Amino acid sequence: MIINGAMKCFSIHGYEKASMADIAKEAGVSKALLFHYFETKKKLFLYLWNLTAEKTRESLVASDVEGDKDFFSVMEKGLKAKMDLARSWPWMAIFAVKAWYEDDPEVSPDITKSTDPYAKVTGETLRLLYPDTDFRDDLDIGVMYKDMYYMSEGYLWHEMQRGKIDPNKMEEEYMAFIKLWRKAYLKGEKNEVCN
Repeated sequence: MIINGAMKCFSIHGYEKASMADIAKEAGVSKALLFHYFETKKKLFLYLWNLTAEKTRESLVASDVEGDKDFFSVMEKGLKAKMDLARSWPWMAIFAVKAWYEDDPEVSPDITKSTDPYAKVTGETLRLLYPDTDFRDDLDIGVMYKDMYYMSEGYLWHEMQRGKIDPNKMEEEYMAFIKLWRKAYLKGEKNEVCN
């Protein structure tokens, strides 16, 4: 009850405007009980952020991404795992995106600390992690990754402006993006991009 209520409040109101009283009311618990479990709003918010990361990791492990050495196959499996999670925990999915972009100085440094590694992935790292991927020889993988990363951020932000996430629609649209990226970035497929 507390988890879903807190995720819903933070998702709708953002960190600054969501109050512990609102969260307690949404969760159907007393404010005293909420403070018993979480001494501060910041602790609650970061607990939810870490829980979201943990559930996402569990979902990814269950989808067998760890043993896969093909970059785009991992993307497809990861997408399906994340959208299955979004179908099971709709407020968690919305909270994750909202928290990713949270700019309140009380929590944003903690969020940035955990998201920074994803923004700093290099092309060499991708070549080492995904040796089964037949990237084009002339491809700057670092630029490819930035293209995909920034497009993904923009897509998520665009979807969030609607106020809710439709996991089925997102999965379908994002699979189309992955198909396009395969054509653009893999050997033997680049001539098919314009077809």
